[in-house]
Amino acid sequence: MDLGDVELFVEILRAGSISDAARRLSLTQPTASRRIRRLEADLGHELLTRGGRSVAPTHAGLSLLQFAQQTLAEERHLRDRLGEARPLSGHLHIAASTAPGEHLVPGLLAEFSDLHPDLEAQLYVMDSQAVERCVEGGTCDVGFVGRRPDQGLLTAAVIGRDEVVLAVRRGHPAFDRAQISPEELLLQSFVERAPGSGTRRTVEEGLQAAGLPYAKRRITLTVNSAQGVLAAVRSGMGVGFVSHFALPGQAGRDIRGLRIAGIPIERPLYIVWNPGCSQAAGAFVAFARARGKGPER
Repeated sequence: MDLGDVELFVEILRAGSISDAARRLSLTQPTASRRIRRLEADLGHELLTRGGRSVAPTHAGLSLLQFAQQTLAEERHLRDRLGEARPLSGHLHIAASTAPGEHLVPGLLAEFSDLHPDLEAQLYVMDSQAVERCVEGGTCDVGFVGRRPDQGLLTAAVIGRDEVVLAVRRGHPAFDRAQISPEELLLQSFVERAPGSGTRRTVEEGLQAAGLPYAKRRITLTVNSAQGVLAAVRSGMGVGFVSHFALPGQAGRDIRGLRIAGIPIERPLYIVWNPGCSQAAGAFVAFARARGKGPER
């Protein structure tokens, strides 16, 4: 069994099709298909079910996937150990959702870059759903998100914790209080994050689990960033949920963050990566996890 064929198999499941995986790996589709047939012949089992342009793993394919993730991770660790004496160089592409991207990752990158000055890092801030797609597709090396990842092919670890609060502007009836009641909350007009936001999903799940009919809320505006929420709240368009990380510059001024009485809205922040990622990505993941102390999922 060729390890390169195993890597191709994993990439096909990440990409969702043989043609997309072949393109990402600079292979022709016939070459990729031939290598998968060779792998199936070596193992004596069909590994993929093919329907139209998409593929899915068979039962044997799922077993191979588990083996592949473990083997590729061990290979990466071996390469890391053998390459410890070499300074890291090249490029590191990191995707992060708003809260970690604006308040957690920049500090980590600054420290990591001091240790590895020849490594060029780039940070892209997007919603949690887009982060998962970017890392799962191989465009980004490492991701940071504010929700549990949906993609089964990604490895994830808790890197920190966040509290989501309700941003209200000066003049709001609850501005001078530390919290707002659930009954008052349902009477508000809301500025919302876009559907792919981890903040939005955390709030929806938390309030619905508490029995609040939050799905029936009145939404006046939908925006794609925490700063957009704060700008709209400041202009009087409603109230909005944001990470508490977004508020230090606003506290005591024209915006205040309120808790919901009796309903804490908290979430873990995750770092996500692909098994078999580059040496630079693996080193950064280890560096970030050493500070986060989070368990692997």
